[in-house]
Amino acid sequence: MASSIAKLKLTNYKRFKQFEFIPNERMNIIVGDNEAGKSTILEAIDLVISGNIRKVENIGIDRIINTDSIDEFLKGSKKYDELPVVRIELFLNGDFGFEMEGKNNSDEVTAYGIRMVCAPNPEFEHEIIDSIKADSNFFPYDYYTVRFSTFADEGYSGYKKRIRSIFIDSSNMNSDYATNDFVKRMYAHYTENNVKERVVHKSKFRQIKNQFEIENLAELNARVPDGEEYSFKFKGNDSSNFSDELMIYEKSVPLDSKGTGTQIFVKVDFVLSHSVENVEVILIEEPENHLSHVKLRALIKKISDSNNGQLFITTHNSLISTRLELNNVFILQGNENNKPLALSDLKEETAKYFMKTPPAGIIEFALSDKIILVEGPAEYMLFDNFYRQVYGHKMEEDDVQVMDVRGLSFKRFLEIASITGAKVAVVTDNDEDYQKNCIDKYSDFNDKENIAIFYESDNGKRTFEIVLEDKNKQLCKDLFGDSAVDYMLNNKTEAAYKLMSEENVVVPDYIERAIKWIKS
Repeated sequence: MASSIAKLKLTNYKRFKQFEFIPNERMNIIVGDNEAGKSTILEAIDLVISGNIRKVENIGIDRIINTDSIDEFLKGSKKYDELPVVRIELFLNGDFGFEMEGKNNSDEVTAYGIRMVCAPNPEFEHEIIDSIKADSNFFPYDYYTVRFSTFADEGYSGYKKRIRSIFIDSSNMNSDYATNDFVKRMYAHYTENNVKERVVHKSKFRQIKNQFEIENLAELNARVPDGEEYSFKFKGNDSSNFSDELMIYEKSVPLDSKGTGTQIFVKVDFVLSHSVENVEVILIEEPENHLSHVKLRALIKKISDSNNGQLFITTHNSLISTRLELNNVFILQGNENNKPLALSDLKEETAKYFMKTPPAGIIEFALSDKIILVEGPAEYMLFDNFYRQVYGHKMEEDDVQVMDVRGLSFKRFLEIASITGAKVAVVTDNDEDYQKNCIDKYSDFNDKENIAIFYESDNGKRTFEIVLEDKNKQLCKDLFGDSAVDYMLNNKTEAAYKLMSEENVVVPDYIERAIKWIKS
């Protein structure tokens, strides 16, 4: 890989007051709840790479500066020197010249890198101070200025990019701007090292336009009153709109004529399959949007098989996270000051295990704070009933999730919980030997305060159904007959479904302990 991002640092940018992200060199899958900042990270990377002040202006200075920093300033002494400064810094790996290396970064270390700084314009210091004195609620957005520079403090812009990127945003896939921007970027990448080719393209295009005006518009303009003063011509001058006329075609169909899902697939395929080394950073926002399951699996395979560029992918999709390996997942937990939580420490066998199995709500598990794991659909179906029996309200009111892992290894999930710190209660059968199956089996997690195992200690009651029937003999007899245990063991989900409507089910002791522990 020619170059890649070694570290991203954000200061006072949108929801992040201070944020640091050290990505993998190849694949980075960013997950998190809504408003956790996934899109903000991709936008920040794209913004600083672009060197485009107009992009900042389009977003708006007032929407870039962290609101908490603004509130702190307005509630403080309101000194000019205390005005918040926005920084986006990319520390880079690669072979760059001296103009990229320097200590102009917040770490104050010698490194290759680029940055965007949005700060008060010192030329207007007096005006800013006077305005703040005149209005206690005034914040000087209009006096802020934006500068893009390298760590050697050399300025750069979109015409002099230091690293090349592509941003594929599924939320804007239908906009003409997004498609045109994609086509322009790809054209720029493919002609980057051939300035003569660009000049020839533009020159030829201008000649064609001029020739068309002479040969085909002359008769039209002759009919225009005051033809010497008014006439029909192409918009723009010279070749300024040359790239606006370009479109990428798949066979004979233009990209902007395809459906949203197909556009996502084609754009990703085009970048990964054909860009070779033209693109160093590839940003993909929630590729699962608008894609069928079949198309999504094909897209995941395309991403997995590619060796081009450093990828940053945001997603809510468990299939993407598991098929592209959990080791590459970074979790944003919603704390605006924290670093993303990396699952890179997962054992390789665990990551591969989830690649081979159904996704099983990995994202839901990774983002939850309190989870109860059960090993069968019957327990899952009845758990909300049990919770209401104990506390009088639903689990959701206490932010507790229950998951049926359906035969998947509890220990695989507990390894993830060991990293995320989520509080996890495992509710499991003793299978006639609680010492072996419930204590010894999970001994690796004895030192984890956030993990606890709950089970029936009577080996004669080997499964959930047997324990439940023992606690509710008359009720089960009324519902399932004299052979209630046999019926419940042979018809687990049907029995659970009938019990769901009963309000006076006695909760097994070990399950009640699990419920009280998870809430405590």
